[in-house]
Amino acid sequence: MTRIQALLSTTALFMAVASTAQAQSIKAEPSSSLLNIGETFTVAIQAFDFADRIVGGGYNIAFDPTVLRLDGIDIPANWEFARSTGLLDAVAGTVSDVYFNTFAAPIKGDFLTSTLRFTAMASGTSSITLSDSPSFPFGNEDAFPVAVTYGATSVTVAAVPEPETLSLMLSGMALVGVVAARRRRQG
Repeated sequence: MTRIQALLSTTALFMAVASTAQAQSIKAEPSSSLLNIGETFTVAIQAFDFADRIVGGGYNIAFDPTVLRLDGIDIPANWEFARSTGLLDAVAGTVSDVYFNTFAAPIKGDFLTSTLRFTAMASGTSSITLSDSPSFPFGNEDAFPVAVTYGATSVTVAAVPEPETLSLMLSGMALVGVVAARRRRQG
């Protein structure tokens, strides 16, 4: 085998191994939502494709506080060792250092890390983004850090007319209809 053939063979083997590597990710589900002002909703923060057994991790959360209000964060009981819903800055729309840990039952594959509870406060669009928590990286049962990619979700809050505005608009349309009918009879 020549040097070039050996190099090509090694490169092909490396690419085959790299293409089968799992992309461990944390995503907000559902990926998008359409809501009305005043509606409450939840967003599940799901882990996908973790090849290692995870003992814990953490992340930061950001959202638009002019559109959404974060009402709470629920972390499942299986994260029994230590957990925190982080530090909320409601004015900035951030939560720093949400974290969770287990030593009784490290988790592999797909799993729930937390559930966020929101209320739609005003019309507009807000993304809910996740990012690394430098203080609480994801780690496996051998105490090694685990690389993670993060996904986001988008929430659109529709402007819903107030009941008074809707009834005023319907009354106006009825009045226009009455005036048009009179004109046809007179003309």
